[in-house]
Amino acid sequence: MRHAVVALGLLSSIPAYAGGVGVFVTGGAHTEQMWYHSNVALDASGNPVQLRDWRDYPKYELVETLPHGGAGLEFLLGDRDDRLVGTFRFAYVADAPQVDPGKVSTEVAQEYVVADWRDELRHVGVGVVGLNLGLIGSPDNFQAGLTGHVGAGFLTTDHTEFLTFDLGPMASYRINRQLSAFGELTYAGRFRKGWSNGAQLAAGVRYMFD
Repeated sequence: MRHAVVALGLLSSIPAYAGGVGVFVTGGAHTEQMWYHSNVALDASGNPVQLRDWRDYPKYELVETLPHGGAGLEFLLGDRDDRLVGTFRFAYVADAPQVDPGKVSTEVAQEYVVADWRDELRHVGVGVVGLNLGLIGSPDNFQAGLTGHVGAGFLTTDHTEFLTFDLGPMASYRINRQLSAFGELTYAGRFRKGWSNGAQLAAGVRYMFD
């Protein structure tokens, strides 16, 4: 009997399963770098002239700011009363089509612009890992703090995968023992042959197992 009591005591000391799951929506904007050519060159008087080699025609750079949005699923590592919680996120994100450089260029008239641009949505699968750190308030009701993630847009329809990270303030509110709502506003960067800058919002709900 004594051994049974000891065994029950040991079992009762084992912590409940920690962690949780959540769903969220996200949206924001980011920059994309583009290049385009002029199919004419101008002489000193401003008149169009023909050049022998197409590589001698002027090349221009343009940065467009495009919206994006999506939704995803996250897995949480930690207890519901922890201020520091790990996150694993997987999301579908759609990037808006690029704008015809001829319509926004201030250096070349539209009829002279030669460019290749994406004229439809880009579908992206994103996976990131990160941390949530509560600084103000309590995890049992309302708290505010910082959140950050790092990962990759690892699956794209046009084979333009990229590294990504985000960092910024977050807030959460405990609805009941296991369910909470959260929101984030972060700086979001991307890297593929150069940096892309942006900002995004995320909001969702989480269910903790413990």
